[in-house]
Amino acid sequence: MRPNDGVRGAGRCIVRKIQGKRGMTLVELIIAVAFTAIVIAAACTVLYLGGNFFKSGTANAVNQQKASLAETYLQRYASTAQQISDKNDTSTGGVVFTLSGGALHIDDKTANKSIAVIDGIGQVYLQIDDRLLNYRIVSKDGTYTLSGGVVLNNYQSGTASDLRGDDGNCLSFFFPPSA
Repeated sequence: MRPNDGVRGAGRCIVRKIQGKRGMTLVELIIAVAFTAIVIAAACTVLYLGGNFFKSGTANAVNQQKASLAETYLQRYASTAQQISDKNDTSTGGVVFTLSGGALHIDDKTANKSIAVIDGIGQVYLQIDDRLLNYRIVSKDGTYTLSGGVVLNNYQSGTASDLRGDDGNCLSFFFPPSA
């Protein structure tokens, strides 16, 4: 007996098993293709849904940032305003918030300049309750709403109205004259 006979013998045994085996049947092939198609379809569905969730999450984050920016300006100017009006009366100066074209325009009428334009704002609801200005800011597509309130520290008189849609409504904040 030679030292490599055991290895050759094992190799011959494997070759005989492979030669004696027939190929795959058509049914086995169809089942394998169907199973592969199901796995690929599931993977494509997961990728598609993941992309949609990413897009909607990004849109929600953008809406949240824009509403938060509008809230920051609203709190900044409302807290020190002496008078609030829903008329665009700029004779005494002040800051005017106007909603038009799906954007919130914030203008300083005293300095006659634009402070900010925040697009993507659909509606701003405002209500004065004693010395508290309650607000609700809604994104243009309606998917995000930010609610809150701001204490009117210097408030003496006025009214607050809803700023809705693209109708050009405005809200004016009037401040005490600079000393």
